Amino acid sequence: MSDRIAVYGTLLEGAAAWHLLAPLVVGPPEPTWLPGTLYDTANGYPALKLDADSRAPAQVFRLRDPDRALPLLDEYEGPDYERRQIDLDGQPCWVYVWIGSVKGMHPLPNGWPNQ
Repeated sequence: MSDRIAVYGTLLEGAAAWHLLAPLVVGPPEPTWLPGTLYDTANGYPALKLDADSRAPAQVFRLRDPDRALPLLDEYEGPDYERRQIDLDGQPCWVYVWIGSVKGMHPLPNGWPNQ
């Protein structure tokens, strides 16, 4: 199981839900790019759709205890997201992917505005 997680929205360092992630991670964030497109859900958080043709800015963190942290993050993300393990920079990394439609949502080519 990977101890790395990539975040791109409200869980970013300094963003609205950072206080939830902060106690679960060790060390500083590592900036990266995810293979996908971010969309504005118009609900105060973004949606990520994975694809090979686009890139979305993100931060990677190391989880202090993945067995404890991942269930808490699953609950926070809710039923509209699916946790997937992807290959990121040659290493496995968890990321939450939007599983619903993005029809009518606006792309966020520069990332989540809270960055």
